[in-house]
Amino acid sequence: MKSDLLKALALKAKNRLINRNAKETNKTSSVKIITDNDEEFYQKVKSVLANDDYSLSPMKFLMDENKLLKLDSAGKERYLLETIDKYNRIKAKIEKEDKIC
Repeated sequence: MKSDLLKALALKAKNRLINRNAKETNKTSSVKIITDNDEEFYQKVKSVLANDDYSLSPMKFLMDENKLLKLDSAGKERYLLETIDKYNRIKAKIEKEDKIC
């Protein structure tokens, strides 16, 4: 169920990016769903990078299903995109730390 929901959210986000020139019907405020200082998320990303089982779909492992189900459709899309952005930032940070060591 969760993977189908993530696929649908990703498809909606992609369609919005493709149709960016069309009129925007949903004006929303910028609300952060994910915090930047999240040690638990950092540890999850480290385990995703270390474990090949999650390499094809890390978002299913990283996203909180309870939080996802409580959001409206725009909130779900925003949560997915913010999780992807945060994952990429933390992944780059971990890779940089590994190069230094």
